[in-house]
Amino acid sequence: MNSSTSNKYIYEFFSNSNNPKGIVHISHGMAEHILRYSWLIDRFNEDGYHVIAQDHRGHGKKILNESEGFFSEVNGWGKVISDLEILLQDTKNKYPHLKQYLLGHSMGAWICLKILINKNKIDGLILSGATFIPSYLVILLKLVSAISNFLYGGHAKNNFLYYLTFETYNKAFKPNRTKSDWISSDNINVNDYLNDPLCGFRASNNLWLNLSKGISEISNKNNYLNVYKDTPIYIISGKDDPFTDFGKGSKKLFNFLCKFFDNISIKIVNDARHEVFSETSKEKSYNDVLNFLSKLKWKIYCFL
Repeated sequence: MNSSTSNKYIYEFFSNSNNPKGIVHISHGMAEHILRYSWLIDRFNEDGYHVIAQDHRGHGKKILNESEGFFSEVNGWGKVISDLEILLQDTKNKYPHLKQYLLGHSMGAWICLKILINKNKIDGLILSGATFIPSYLVILLKLVSAISNFLYGGHAKNNFLYYLTFETYNKAFKPNRTKSDWISSDNINVNDYLNDPLCGFRASNNLWLNLSKGISEISNKNNYLNVYKDTPIYIISGKDDPFTDFGKGSKKLFNFLCKFFDNISIKIVNDARHEVFSETSKEKSYNDVLNFLSKLKWKIYCFL
């Protein structure tokens, strides 16, 4: 993995290939950061793809004054989206001859969908550990995060939502070895996550409130009226992932997106939890993604 940074917030990992196949931008999930994707980045580089990415606000290098998960005082969701849009445009200006692909994991997948809603043109989208949130849960998330934000402020940790999400997901794997068994069946990966001071934190009220607004946007069918319908999309999720309701939420997302996009497919990976690219079967999942990228010149019709 050959890394350089054009500024302190952007990671650039270049392939050694004289004829790179394209650029992959990774949009990471909640309570983690880009460097957790080192294995995946290495594999993309080995196969001829550059990887250019950044930590989201309130994550990784962008954690300021220990405000983990804090997006911004004003329009945090919009600013997170804008950060990625600027990165896409800057990369396109710098490498106009290379195709650009997005890979979004979990929360990062929702960010990527907003990128499509905003009519940003990309050459392919991979959604990992992505799910469709029912409207009643979005309303509950909005209500709880708004009340907590009002009472305790945006920087305060939201322990209640942490319990409803991270802790509840982990209960599906009792007896638990750790508090994060739900992310992967690979013990080494889970240990690395737990030992990483930039991972697994309890998100702020600010993040949850902004995220609730973002989920509302990407769940509203009216927001997809002007998207590029031919954008190739590949959804890949673990069948044992509690975040996606054990694959059911990913299928619901697939069915929802099929209403607006013509070029979409899905893979539910057996014996895989939330992070398919950190699982014991990660090599197979990566090869599936590589196969998707290599076939983008052909039209893939919507199927399940």
